[in-house]
Amino acid sequence: MSVNADGPARAGAWLWVALVALVALVAGCGGGGSSGSAPPPASAGGATGPVTFADSIALGSWVPQAIGYSAGDATTPASVATASASELLPAGSSALVAVHVDPALPGVAEICISGDGESTNVVAPINIGVVAQSAAVLLDAGWSARADPAAAWAALAARQAVLTGWENCGVKPEGAPSPSSRLTAQAGGGYAEDVYDGNPGTTYNVVSQSVTSAQMDAMLSAAGYATSADPTRPLQLYWRFFADGAGHQLAIEMGLPRAGAPSTLEGFVALYVPAS
Repeated sequence: MSVNADGPARAGAWLWVALVALVALVAGCGGGGSSGSAPPPASAGGATGPVTFADSIALGSWVPQAIGYSAGDATTPASVATASASELLPAGSSALVAVHVDPALPGVAEICISGDGESTNVVAPINIGVVAQSAAVLLDAGWSARADPAAAWAALAARQAVLTGWENCGVKPEGAPSPSSRLTAQAGGGYAEDVYDGNPGTTYNVVSQSVTSAQMDAMLSAAGYATSADPTRPLQLYWRFFADGAGHQLAIEMGLPRAGAPSTLEGFVALYVPAS
């Protein structure tokens, strides 16, 4: 199925499985990373924590903040601690239901809490039964935001880079954790994205969406882009890019409720990494 970023987006659904199965998921995923309550991010060095990720991006703000991570153990789930509240993380300690790490990106982890994870960026409702929701991308002090998002995107577009999306830690109610989408930058400045509804090898659909160069320009700006892909989920969309001293790069997409949106509407934050 193909949809434009401003067109309707609906896909099939999965059967529900128990939360305990979700929490127990510790399986290999793209690039050798894992989703589940373990293992700890590389910066944790195997420690049970807490380990501070000094420049993390939490849902709701692009201002870096320090987030402490504790890996937990066989009886205690991994958790994070924050000094200030964000959209999905209250101040203090929050238990995690899943963590996505990629060994190719040291000092990075996507953390997910219990919540409604049935949407993937602007595409909803898919992934019925997913109860893991991205709350933040943990970044250690080795990572920093690219000062010019438009220039960073232009470089990716020029070489038609391919990125793998990991929203909601890739957790699925059936099968192993897997990527949420595959994005291909286009030379003209827009992008095409295949959003995955289902788990490869089981129930599986692809929702294709396209973003024009003008829409992407807005997403790269401070004001963001007001999407109407789903009238029930009015979101303002943003993209930012990050790099470390070793030349690794990643991207983060964030969607925030627009002014006047229903009070129950929650945004999203999604990690995108170079496709392997």
